[in-house]
Amino acid sequence: MTRKVGGRARRGTAAFAKSKGILSLDTSPHPVPACRTRLLRLPAVRLFAAAVVVGLAALSFSCTWQEQTEQGLALGINQLRSERGLPPLVRDPQLSAIARMRAEDMAKNNYFSHTPPDGCAARCLMERAGLAPVWAGEVIAWNNTSADQSADMTIALWRNSPQHLGTITNGCFTRMGTGSAFAGDGRIYHVAVFEGRAPGC
Repeated sequence: MTRKVGGRARRGTAAFAKSKGILSLDTSPHPVPACRTRLLRLPAVRLFAAAVVVGLAALSFSCTWQEQTEQGLALGINQLRSERGLPPLVRDPQLSAIARMRAEDMAKNNYFSHTPPDGCAARCLMERAGLAPVWAGEVIAWNNTSADQSADMTIALWRNSPQHLGTITNGCFTRMGTGSAFAGDGRIYHVAVFEGRAPGC
């Protein structure tokens, strides 16, 4: 079982921490659908001689593995913040699109760096998306464990890394995005990006 992590938090152009990471080459917007519940209608039931249509409904989750894992990362990040008395971060669709795009590019192109080949790092991607972050950061990781354990392993790795935990628990962040992707070699890449300006920052 192999794993690797990388993380960085930034204000303006000053880096707080330096480590290995990944950023995306592809800057086109990718929608990140949330897990939804879907209403399923069961067949009508005929009672005795009268035709009685009974509307029965059941909820079923239509989450993909990718969506479930991304939500698991977000829950784990907020748990780490809660343990330290910090407010939860809002999972933002724009930031989640960036995080997923970055994870997918990492998986596709087999690299692991905060600075992608085209040089457009997390802050650059946020600005291209129309955001103007005062505080911005990201943490990344990959592992080759099973899909249902990958997010938990990543949260555990981030918890045990002072550098990554410091980024996750930065009190100036207010929003986050999470992304995950499978690579052809069996690795699973995870990205979390952060943005915001909490009061006092």
